[in-house]
Amino acid sequence: MNYLSVTLTREAKRMSVLREVYEKQLEVLPKGSLRVRERSGKKYFYLAYRKDGKVVSDYVGNEETALTALKEQLERRKGIENLLRSIKNELRLMNRAMEVAK
Repeated sequence: MNYLSVTLTREAKRMSVLREVYEKQLEVLPKGSLRVRERSGKKYFYLAYRKDGKVVSDYVGNEETALTALKEQLERRKGIENLLRSIKNELRLMNRAMEVAK
């Protein structure tokens, strides 16, 4: 094996481990987006997500600290999903490069 193949193999393993770590983090974080509905001048907050192909809305409440924590978790989830997309693309490119390097 040449140096390029060894380096690509090592990096692919590292990226695979990262992918697994991020996927485990996603299992814990909530899915969906925060929706606000206003009725009789009061705001009600719901977490909207898909379950079995249907959109489900769960009432979250309107306590500021809980909403802030939920918003942070949803933002973290989106960030991790973006990282996972880029990791999967890089792994695909590395696998192609390793095939060519053989």
